[in-house]
Parts: sequence; structure tokens; C-alpha cells
Amino acid sequence: MSSENDRPNILLVMCDQLSALATSPYGNHEVLTPNLQRLSARGTTFENAYCNAPLCAPSRASMMTGRLPDDIPVNDNAEELPATIPTFAHHLRRAGYRTVLSGKMHFVGPDQLHGFEERLTTDIYPADLQWAQDWETLGVPPRDPEEEIFGRYMAHMVPEAGPVPWSTQLDYDEEVHFRALERIRQLSRSRTADAAPWFLCVSYTQPHDPYAPAQEYWDRYEGVEITLPTPAPEGYRLTAWDTWVNAYHGIDVVRPSDEQVLAARRGYYAMTSYIDDKLAELQRELERFGVLDDTVVVFISDHGDQIGEHGMFFKRTFREWSTRIPMIFAGPGIPEGERRSAPVSLIDLFPTILGVAGVDGDPAGLTGIQGCDLFPDEGREESRPVIIDYNGEGTIAPTRTVVQGRYKYVYVHQQDELLYDLAADPEEWVNLAGSPDGIATTERLRGVCMDGWDPGEAEQRILASQKRRAFVNEALSTGLYDSWNYQPFFDAARMYVRRPITRVWDRGSINQWNTAEGADRT
Repeated sequence: MSSENDRPNILLVMCDQLSALATSPYGNHEVLTPNLQRLSARGTTFENAYCNAPLCAPSRASMMTGRLPDDIPVNDNAEELPATIPTFAHHLRRAGYRTVLSGKMHFVGPDQLHGFEERLTTDIYPADLQWAQDWETLGVPPRDPEEEIFGRYMAHMVPEAGPVPWSTQLDYDEEVHFRALERIRQLSRSRTADAAPWFLCVSYTQPHDPYAPAQEYWDRYEGVEITLPTPAPEGYRLTAWDTWVNAYHGIDVVRPSDEQVLAARRGYYAMTSYIDDKLAELQRELERFGVLDDTVVVFISDHGDQIGEHGMFFKRTFREWSTRIPMIFAGPGIPEGERRSAPVSLIDLFPTILGVAGVDGDPAGLTGIQGCDLFPDEGREESRPVIIDYNGEGTIAPTRTVVQGRYKYVYVHQQDELLYDLAADPEEWVNLAGSPDGIATTERLRGVCMDGWDPGEAEQRILASQKRRAFVNEALSTGLYDSWNYQPFFDAARMYVRRPITRVWDRGSINQWNTAEGADRT
């Protein structure tokens, strides 16, 4: 293991619902993301990075554990991540890294740290089981337009897209950013020859819907030409999965106009530019204290957003805008100006971050991670398949997607198979699964999909979990409610100018307000 002072710090900048296809390093020339472009130029960009679930909680649980969502299992936004499953934060912390989280991670359950030593903010979404839903109650579309279904209100965000003076999301992201900058300053000012390296995750909620940016970011796109999504070819039929998701979101009821779609895309791009600015500010703070060159900066998102593509919005679908994410590494030891085209996914983040940190990823053979270290890549199989599980709200049956090379195979339990050639048909209009040219590839990728996975067994297990969690939620909502939401603590009694005076001006201490013996870990 490396010594303390030659291991890099790691800054993981994460946002919510940002599609790679809505950023300039991935070829979108309408969105204004110059700082992402600069990060890409000084590091390595993974051109075909995917989430392992197009939904917040399962995607983030998968990222933290290096395991597929169905393997953990965390299949929806109300399934608990067990406290006994090791995360990469546990490994970094055990190896001497300070592990700090500022912002969203959408952990469900009483454990709101999962290996992080410190958490600087609460989460923006509930940590309990109140969002538990079951497929049998949801039923098969079409559904009564008047029926109250959690999720259907989402479609109304599209015609309501536009600038706002302020919002809850801005409240949250500004707090996340402030706390992160504050911690960077404290960590940087405490730097000594034997100081512990640190891992800081800064996780914002934007550009998650609603598409409601601050006015100044909306104004950046005044006069910028924003194109509409490509219309469906004549005779095109929605897949079963598309139909389910559109019915869940209410797109089948709202049916946004072209003007409303353009406004939503403008709002989404504006929020993306906000995140781009925050990325620059975090790096400038590292540069101010002379630690940028000692820090690996990673930029990712948990999943994407359809933002009108294929007549769809938000996420919960296998399609490229929903599942493709930005993944960029830059800093010491990272190849500069490199672009890699092999498909990768968020489960690879676990072993890659530990590799960057020089930490043994499985010291006791307990981890069971399914990803691989992306650096170095000598001898790595370029055609390694990426698996995307989605068994959450919006669907009503188990699904699994396999991306390998140029092909994407989609399995939806008891529905037609789907196969797309992403090189010839990047917008995924033509299903090759039933064609003579697609038979061999369909059979091969079906084998990859079913390897170690039984969709019938998964369906029974998921349905049982949904009903069990709905029951527990009802019970815990009765009587005295005890929240699992994280409560950050700030001891103002020990901040700034306090007793004893001999310690007040110790600006080198990240805990300069804490006079307890042994409080400093420098």
C-alpha cells in the first residue's frame, strides 16, 4: 500500500439525471458546458458509459457497491441498501482516507452513511419506505386518466418548464456546494506531510426535473438554437416498456406540444450549465490551495433524461438518453486527452476509484463486486458486456438490458425481445430481434442476459419485496413516526473564536473549532 502522502485526493462530482448526450464532450453542440469540455481535455473520457439502472436509488446503490441492482437487491426508490454490504467508501475509510459526502445519495434505510465518515448535508429525498409501490396494484396500461398514480403528475412539469426566481432544488444545491467548498478549504488548510488523503463526493440534484432553472441560466440560452427530437418514422410502434413508462409519467395524457418540448430542453440545458459552473468552482478552490495537481477529479451522473427523445421524458427506460451517462476522470496518473469507446458502467467506478487510491478492493474476499478497474486497460476485454437492470416503478415486470460492442439487447419479461444496432441506428428505431440479420446476435446476447439471472424468480422476489415494504411503511406511518432522514450536526459552540485562546488561530487544523484531545486527524 502507498504511503499517506503519495496517494491522491479524490473529488467525485456527481449530478442527477444528466444524460451524456446533453453535454459538449459527448457531441452536443447546443448545450453550454465549457468546464466539462476542459475536464475532458485534461483527462480520460469514457464515450459509452452507462448507468446500471435508470433510476436514482438503484443506480447509486449499484455504483457504491460495485454490484448490479438486482444482485444487492435495490430495485426501486424505496428499497433499503443493507448496511452490511461493503461500499467503496468503507474500503477507502479502512485504508486511511477521510470519506466525506456533501449532497444527495438517495440511500434508503436507517444507515445514511454507508462508509462515509462525514455527511455534510441531509438528502433531498426521503430515506424511508413511503415511495414503495407494487406492480400488481399499478396494473397494465391504458389507465383511467383520472386515476391517482404516483408519478403521473410528472408530465405536467413539461408544459410548466421555464425560469424561476428560486426553487427547492436551488436551495439544496447551493447548500451542497457551500458545504463542499467549506470542507475543501478545511481539508486543504490542514495539509501536512503525513496528512490523510481524502475522498469527497459532491452530489447535486440538478438537472433533475422539474425543468426550472434560475433566470440567469435560462438567459444564457437566449438566441441559442435548440433542436427538437427526431420524429418517429412512419409506422413505428412503441415497445411495451415505452408504453408502460409513458403511462406512469402521464405523457400519454399531457402530450406536450413542440413549443413545450423546446422549453423543457432549454430548461434542462440551463440546469446543466449550472452544474458545469459548480464543477469549475470546486476545481478553482482546489487550485487556490495548491492541491488540484494532487487530486483526481471524477465527473459522473446517476442516469440520464429522455427530454423528449422517442416522445418520452425523465428516465426509467432502456433508451440511450436515459441510460448513457458522462464519465470523465482527470488528475494525477490519469491519461490526458484520451477517449475510450468500449462500453463501461457505474459498477466499474468501485474498483477504479480503489485502483486510483492504491487500495486493495477485496482484502477479505467479501465484496463480490462485478465491475472492473478501468485504469490501466491493457488486456481488458473491449467487448465486455454492460448490464442494465430495471425493476422499479413505471415497469410492471422484470427487465434487463445488455450492451456489448455496437449492439443493445433488451429483455422484458413475457414481452417481445428487442435488439438495436447502435452504430447503424443510434436513435433505436429499428428492432432487429425478429430479422434474419439479428437472430445470431439476439441468441448470443440473450445468453449473456440470462447468465445467473432467472426473470421468473426475480418477478416473484420483487413482488414479495414490494408488498412487504408497503406493509412496513404503513405500519411505521401509524403512531409516532421516527424519521430515517439524515440530520447533519454542526457544533457552533466550538466554531470560530472560542476557548482556549491558544488553539483559536491554528488555521492548519481542519477541526480548529474542536479543542477536544485527539480531535485533529492530521
